[in-house]
Amino acid sequence: MFCTIHLSKSDPTPLYIQLANSLAHLIKIGELPNHTKLPTIRTLSKKLNINRDTVVNAYKLLENQGLVTAYVGSGTYVSSSQVSQPSESQETISCSSLFFNKSYFPPSLINELANEMIAAEGWNVFSDPLYRGHTLLKQSISEFFKSVGLLSNPSQIRYTKDFLSFLVDLLKIHPNSTIGIEAYHDLSYSSFLRSLGFKVIELPLTQNGLDLDHLEKVLQTEHISFIWVSTYVQNPTGISYALENKKRLLELAEHHQFYIIEDGTLSDFAYTETSLMPLYSLDHNNHVIYIYHFSKLYLPTLQYSFIALPPALSKKFNEPMQSTFNERFLQYYLDSSIFSSIRQEIIEHNYKYFKVIMPILKELKDTINLYSEHGSLFFWFKPQAISSSAMEKYLLQQHIILAPGELFTMKSKCSYSRLSLAHLNDTTLPLVIDALQGMVTL
Repeated sequence: MFCTIHLSKSDPTPLYIQLANSLAHLIKIGELPNHTKLPTIRTLSKKLNINRDTVVNAYKLLENQGLVTAYVGSGTYVSSSQVSQPSESQETISCSSLFFNKSYFPPSLINELANEMIAAEGWNVFSDPLYRGHTLLKQSISEFFKSVGLLSNPSQIRYTKDFLSFLVDLLKIHPNSTIGIEAYHDLSYSSFLRSLGFKVIELPLTQNGLDLDHLEKVLQTEHISFIWVSTYVQNPTGISYALENKKRLLELAEHHQFYIIEDGTLSDFAYTETSLMPLYSLDHNNHVIYIYHFSKLYLPTLQYSFIALPPALSKKFNEPMQSTFNERFLQYYLDSSIFSSIRQEIIEHNYKYFKVIMPILKELKDTINLYSEHGSLFFWFKPQAISSSAMEKYLLQQHIILAPGELFTMKSKCSYSRLSLAHLNDTTLPLVIDALQGMVTL
C-alpha cells in the first residue's frame, strides 16, 4: 500500500507534510488499522527514495496530531484513538499575533543568567555602586544595533520600559501638533497620539515605501513635526523601503525640518534582498530617531525598547545614574550565548515556514492578491473573488484567526488581512496550508 504514496518535489508543500498527509489518509480510510506498525524510517525512506529526515519529521507530525504513537525500541504504531481532524473543541490557531510563543523563554533562562550574574558580582548585582551598569547596558545595546545594520555611539542610545512615556518626552521637545504616519500602521500609537491632542495624518504607501509625491503635497499646507515610518517589513503591508525612497525622504526631512521616527524592530525577518541600510545610518543631518522594540520579540516579560537618537536630541534627554536589577539582567542577556541561540532559532523557525507558505500564496494569485513578497513574520493579502468577511468566516471555520486590516488604519473599511507565522508549529502548519489551498473552491 505504501507504493501508492506519491510525493512531488515540484509541489511547494514540504515533502514531510506530503508524506504525513498521505499516511494520514491511509489511516482515515482504514488501510492502516489501529495498532498497525508503520515501516521503519530506513525502510520507508528507501522505498520512497527520500531522505530519512523527511520520514522522521512526517512521523513526528503524525504523532503530534495523535494519529500514531512512537515506542522507543519498538517502532511507530497507528494509535487506537485518533484526533487528527479539526473539531469544535480544537484550539484556535493564532495567525494574528506577532509575539512569539513563551516556550522560547523558559524559567530556566532566568535561573541560568541570574546565577551567572550573582557568581560574577555578588551583592553588587542588586545595586550599582560604581555607576557602571547604565554604561555597560548602552554598550551592549550598541553592539546589538550593529547586528541589525545600525552604527551608533553609546552616548546616543536610550532604553525605556515605557515607550509611550518616552514618546511624550520626545514630543515635549518638539511640540508641533501634526504627525505623519504610514497609511497602515500600529493603531495603538496613533490612537495614543490623538488622545494627547496631536493631529495624525495617514500617508499612503507604494511598493517602494512612503508615497513621497503625496507627502510633498501635504508638506505644502501642513507643518509636520514627525513622520513615523517602518522602513523594514514590520509595516502590516510587509514592504521594505527602496534605497532611493529612503534618500529622498531624508532630503525632505532636511528641507522641511521634521524628524523621522524609524521603527526597525523586525529587521531580522527581511529574508528577501531588500535595502536593509537603516535611515538612521544614512542620515547625515541628524533627522532620524531609531526605535527597536526589543522585548516585543526577544524578552516579552521586561517590555524594553531601545532608541538611538541624533546627537542634537540626545543632549536634551536626562539619563538615570544607576541601573536596576532588571537592567543588569537585560545587559547580561544581550551579551549571552543564550540570547544568540534563541534569536537564531526564532529567525530560522520563521524562515522555514515563510518558505513553505510563500509559494502556496503565489499559486493562489487568482484567489488572493498578495501585497508584498518580502520576507517577514506575516503576509498581507486580500481575496479576489469573495469578500474579506467571507474569507475570514471560512478561515474561522478552520479554527484560524487572521488580523483584519481595520486594525491598522483609521479608514472605515480595509479589505486586506494579515496572516502571522509567529505562533505556528509543525502541527498547525499543515492545517493552515490545507485551509489556504481550500480557498480556491470558495
